[in-house]
Amino acid sequence: MSDLKEIEAQLLSTGDLRQNIVRNLGSSSVAMLALYENGVKFVGSGSLVFVGDSHYILTAAHVWDALQSAPVLGITVTDNINHKFQIPVPAIVSTTLQPDKFDWSEWGPDLSLLRIPPEQVGGVKAFQVFEHIMAPPKPLNVECLEVWVVVGAPGELGKFTPTHADLQISGRFVGPDPVAHGEYDYFDFEMDSSAPDMPKSWGGMSGGGLWRVLVYHSPETGKIDWAQRLWGVVFWQFPLKGGYRIVRSHGHQSVTAIAKSVLP
Repeated sequence: MSDLKEIEAQLLSTGDLRQNIVRNLGSSSVAMLALYENGVKFVGSGSLVFVGDSHYILTAAHVWDALQSAPVLGITVTDNINHKFQIPVPAIVSTTLQPDKFDWSEWGPDLSLLRIPPEQVGGVKAFQVFEHIMAPPKPLNVECLEVWVVVGAPGELGKFTPTHADLQISGRFVGPDPVAHGEYDYFDFEMDSSAPDMPKSWGGMSGGGLWRVLVYHSPETGKIDWAQRLWGVVFWQFPLKGGYRIVRSHGHQSVTAIAKSVLP
């Protein structure tokens, strides 16, 4: 069996490879909550990134819009432990690409970089990993199998009380199709909502990451390894049809544009 066929077989099996990839990508992903004096509101997902010397949450602009009236942003930083990681909303410096007059549609643009106050970056780094979104691609010089994974926190999989949220960062392997429209780039992918354990709505995935993952056999270790790159940001879901729903993401061209805008 060739290396790529072995990788493909493992990705299609019930083994650990898919779970390990999702867990790895999840270490750069957060669920985002608006924290009020009398309760919490789940608003979406985000990816932890750094550009230059600053650290950010990359998310959808409409997620940031939903947060701005809250005094505090709460993010998930670890699992299986009750915790509260708070960032004062007035301390967040935002850079946003959004439609004129906030006329949200399936074409966006719908992107925000939320700069985490420097004094709080260490607390996030203790549990999570920031992705370098401006780094050049890593040359692998081996045969690779390309897979795509969307990572975020679907609201339907969460459990909520007035003062507490239990959220699940999940990853789904998808086959994105590029969509041409104007100056921003887009990818659509079809989500199967027909299975009993699958969300009917992907609300809450807004701001989550679309990741391009190259899976290969490492010449150094002889084991299967992968190289990931944050490629896009989820921001729109279309109506459910026949148990399936199209979800749209901005692509790498759009992510690069907003990242360049915060460089000196």
